[in-house]
Amino acid sequence: MGADLPADLWKRLTGTVGLVVARRDAELVNVMAAEWAYFVNRTPLYAAVALGPQAVTRDLIAQTGGYSLTLCAQDQAELADFVGSFSLADVDKTTSELLDLGAPAVTDTPWVRGGVVALECELRHVLALPVHRLFVAEVVAAHLPTTPARPLVKHGPMHGLGPALRAGRVVVGVRRDPAGVLTVAATGPPGTGGPWHVTLLPDTAGEIPLGSHPSTVYGDLQVRIPLPPSVPLDDARVRVERDGAHPGFARLAPHRGPRTPPPAPA
Repeated sequence: MGADLPADLWKRLTGTVGLVVARRDAELVNVMAAEWAYFVNRTPLYAAVALGPQAVTRDLIAQTGGYSLTLCAQDQAELADFVGSFSLADVDKTTSELLDLGAPAVTDTPWVRGGVVALECELRHVLALPVHRLFVAEVVAAHLPTTPARPLVKHGPMHGLGPALRAGRVVVGVRRDPAGVLTVAATGPPGTGGPWHVTLLPDTAGEIPLGSHPSTVYGDLQVRIPLPPSVPLDDARVRVERDGAHPGFARLAPHRGPRTPPPAPA
């Protein structure tokens, strides 16, 4: 038997908040907030929303074969809270003056204006989970704001994003093959433009330069380097440096971590 999991472990997830619009007929439109809303395929572009058993929208999507999904901007936090707090059975949420619906371009389902992006979606798959139901749909139209918006983030409470993080450290990993060739792969801060400097640090004193190497087309380092013969490598390390960043290090021997002992017999 596995370890007991905290009941609220799912709240550790971090993601954007979605506003899902579905309709039953020409008159009835419902809007709800979906914490679990994602892109799940690139080509063709698919989006998915996971809806709980209490959501009226589940039946509406199944009846009409589609929905719209707006990924919220951070100034839509109050709107997301409102449409996520009440059911269609309680109130017509489209009467709120904070809700601005846009006309669809391809489907017949309107979409909520003001988000990071709004998507018109045609249903392709429904996956029944133990409690929730996952609606996977193909994106057939997209509506982008004239000015890029900052996303609303859900991690327990709702949050806005701070400034973009700037990477300051090189991270490196290696693989040594039986022929004595070392593959070195590293990432680091973008924009420095300079070469990557690779150095072998044997388990004895001293350093062995392994050359300076250009970036890949993606701005990273991936290079194969012949290892020098007759160098003790049991506890050797590799250092990778780049201008404007803290150097990164890797062990030639993989680190597998401690093994969890099997449970004692009952």
